[in-house]
Amino acid sequence: MQKILISIFIILLSTVLVFPKDLPVPRWVSLKGDANLRKGPSTDASIIYRYQLKGYPMEIIRDIDGWRQVRDPKDGVTGWMSHILFSGKRYALINKFPYSYGYDKPNKNKILVKIKPYVHAKINECDSSWCKIIIVNDNKEVKVWIEKNNLLGVYPHEIIN
Repeated sequence: MQKILISIFIILLSTVLVFPKDLPVPRWVSLKGDANLRKGPSTDASIIYRYQLKGYPMEIIRDIDGWRQVRDPKDGVTGWMSHILFSGKRYALINKFPYSYGYDKPNKNKILVKIKPYVHAKINECDSSWCKIIIVNDNKEVKVWIEKNNLLGVYPHEIIN
């Protein structure tokens, strides 16, 4: 009897770990590395696009049996990717034209950098209106605060610690 209960427990635990079902949709994730965007939820489906930027933000809009329908934040293209291609680490792209400003604090005390559109950044934290991001340039980290509405990869209501 004990062996049966242990076996059932292991099966239930592996199901929860492999396919978590309680994660919200839509949600933001990032790519672990190179990844193919496909027309359907199968490795046999044709490839729409190949991503080659680790940390590229993607919006999951649907979950089906280990596959995620995603939307590219830059151009809105949708397609399918395997769940194993994603990380929970949060990244963003700058989306303001012609540029955004990075500040030393959320209250706009001092401008530290001028940031071009589509610069890739790691999200360190976000409050209700601002995000602290990390931009790596020439192996140097630049940490600045930027208005949340200037980022692709975070929702307006999200608080990230």
